[in-house]
Amino acid sequence: MKYLLIANPISGPKKGQTSIHQKALERIENAGHSASLLTTEYEGHGYELALEALDSDYDVIVAIGGDGTVNEVARALTHSDKVLGIIPNGSGNGLARELQIPLDTSEATKVLLENNVMTMDTCTANGEPFFVTCGIGFDGKISKEFAKSDARGLTTYAKEAVSEYFNYHPNDYHLLIDGKEVTATAFLIAIGNASQYGNNAYIAPNASLTDGVLDLTILKPFPHIEATKIAMQLFTKGIDRNEYAALYKGKHILIETPNRVNYHIDGEPKHKTDRLEIEVCPASLQVVSRKEESYNKSMLDLLHQAASGFHGWTADIKERFK
Repeated sequence: MKYLLIANPISGPKKGQTSIHQKALERIENAGHSASLLTTEYEGHGYELALEALDSDYDVIVAIGGDGTVNEVARALTHSDKVLGIIPNGSGNGLARELQIPLDTSEATKVLLENNVMTMDTCTANGEPFFVTCGIGFDGKISKEFAKSDARGLTTYAKEAVSEYFNYHPNDYHLLIDGKEVTATAFLIAIGNASQYGNNAYIAPNASLTDGVLDLTILKPFPHIEATKIAMQLFTKGIDRNEYAALYKGKHILIETPNRVNYHIDGEPKHKTDRLEIEVCPASLQVVSRKEESYNKSMLDLLHQAASGFHGWTADIKERFK
């Protein structure tokens, strides 16, 4: 096998972690495979490097970085015969988590070398590809504010969310979901190809990367007292049981609003829009995922995962109410 590693040197909670990239390269070479390492130098460079690799003899193109880096590389590989590999080194790591790829570099490289390839769906929002989630409203606003911060990680995201929450005003939306009309006043509207934003915050808990449909969650305006409950449900796959959440499925979704509203694609903020058109592209990307039999999460693991994620949100919410 021949691997090309495309690494973002400034991604992750700690920037400049060159050792992570070298560690992955060495493990691949020590396993008897050929590997090359390239680093990105500017936004969009990962896409360019992966696009150039389409005409090469590399078998697997590996993104080392966060969701933004993965998005760039995956965009180039969609509808191609190349396989996407992921070694996560970001803040949310949404697609890596969805594919059950470990966050530890050595373990992630081990999964990469197992070469368990699956074919997943991809999506577009206003013609731009995404792979995990797209959202309009509050989550779009938070993505914009989060991008301005030098600090990364769940705690920073939680602080931005709490800070903006008390001043955010819901918007009116008109939706067409596979031709069916839906109107709603919403705090946010999230569209999931994957089930989570990242950090194991499950906004579309019933979503699948391989079912050929999108999962849409409309979160309606809710009283402040409900915020902690909603945060807990995000981290325990329970948002579908909340009375302020309405869930839909569809292949083609059109969202219109009288005001221009913030939106995001895979956590990357985009310019405000009053029209968002989302489509699914079934079975359009080959990707390395963890073998099901090698991933046996215990109940204790699940509880620890939920508690660690939930703690970051609730700590800031409680601080705000002091």
